[in-house]
Amino acid sequence: MTAGPQSLGRETTGPVDEALYYSLGEDSPWEYLDGRLVRRPPSERRSDLFGFFITLLGLYLDVRGGGKVRGSRYPMRLDERWSAEPDLMVVREENIGRMKDQYLDGPADWVIEIASEDDPQFEQREKLPRYREAHLSEIWLIDRFSELVGVETLASPGYRSMVLHEGRLASTVVPGFWIEADWLWRPKLPSTVACLQMILPDWTWP
Repeated sequence: MTAGPQSLGRETTGPVDEALYYSLGEDSPWEYLDGRLVRRPPSERRSDLFGFFITLLGLYLDVRGGGKVRGSRYPMRLDERWSAEPDLMVVREENIGRMKDQYLDGPADWVIEIASEDDPQFEQREKLPRYREAHLSEIWLIDRFSELVGVETLASPGYRSMVLHEGRLASTVVPGFWIEADWLWRPKLPSTVACLQMILPDWTWP
């Protein structure tokens, strides 16, 4: 395996070839943004939010069907210079054929990005414009530092945007899935099973 670049903060000193990025393997901490290799430092709180979402969405889609959820080690290849690795992505059933062994070929239907301590605005500044350009149907940007969720929903024309601190937030891509925004700001995240039982009140363990 080709050795990875030396980290200088979030990104390397210069552009690299896409082939290098894909040679690093699925356990690499790097993502490929506009020809650069970028990585975020680890964060316990971001890991907790990631675990909450991938478990809750995974359970919901297992019960209701309609698509697949993937985590941040599965790239979303938008072109030869962009293979972003969103914290989470949902691919609807009709687009699962674009899921290759190494990457999703083209945009996901829904991505969720979780802000990091080192640069909470990074995703909004660096990734959101490219996500919009790729016409993702739904984008959530979760900032636990300001306790806000930014939501971008593809409309005609352009995007409809909103920011929430509290209240119910429903997905447009996964029908019937919702959360209460203030769940995300609790010192201890709620039980995913308890949340699923609120989202699907008629659901019981098989």
